[in-house]
Amino acid sequence: MAAPATTWPAAVSERSAHLLRPPPRPATVLAAFPAALYLQVDRSLLPVVAAGGLRLPTALVVASDVHPVGWGVQPGDVVSVGGGEVALPSVRVRAVREWRPRRMPVAHGASTPRLRLCPPSPWRDEAARLAGRVVDGGPLTTLVGRFVGAGPGLTPSGDDVLCGVLLGLRLRGLAQLLPRLWVEVVPRLGRTTTLAAALLAEALEGYALSQVVRVGEALVAGDEEAAAAACADVATIGHTSGEDLLAGLAGCLDALQDKEFVA
Repeated sequence: MAAPATTWPAAVSERSAHLLRPPPRPATVLAAFPAALYLQVDRSLLPVVAAGGLRLPTALVVASDVHPVGWGVQPGDVVSVGGGEVALPSVRVRAVREWRPRRMPVAHGASTPRLRLCPPSPWRDEAARLAGRVVDGGPLTTLVGRFVGAGPGLTPSGDDVLCGVLLGLRLRGLAQLLPRLWVEVVPRLGRTTTLAAALLAEALEGYALSQVVRVGEALVAGDEEAAAAACADVATIGHTSGEDLLAGLAGCLDALQDKEFVA
């Protein structure tokens, strides 16, 4: 590969900084869009995001004063990642600082308000059924199979809903139950996309887009107006991704609303 002539400064998520530290090595382009480039680095996903793109919790974010007109690559191409940068055919995206992604808060107290102000979705009832079964100790194998990889797109609807359930359990203070659900998800990750699998893994740890985290923060604060505004922002994400994630979060909170738990 010829030496790129231009360098774009960028900020790398502290959750992906380790991918840039080793010496340069090959990485495969999984998907390329005007505002985002998704790379397979070793066994991990590295999103490279332009200004105005969705700042995923693991993203390498190009500085706001840079306006790329194209990445110069397409799916299947091989680029170089390491030594603190991503080397594309005509540009180097160099990490000059780290940023810290936001994490879903934990509600302390007997209950968390239901998430009422979100678009209607048949997934909401499915999410409530799943969350209730996680808490009650019922069988999960068949039910989880209805979510992972269900639907078209780079992040199938079922996976977005499942992200909402994972985040909802953490929000409700039930992180100790997440392994019970996750053990059923892991064997099925091969059914879905690399991006969806990566987002599920981040949701397991409580990480999501800042717009999604703001919904949780507003619910914990009891601020219905802020929650409504945050939901409206999330609902605009992707074709249905934001709405599906809200359905998962809302369904989870529906199922847990009247239950009491001991920390």
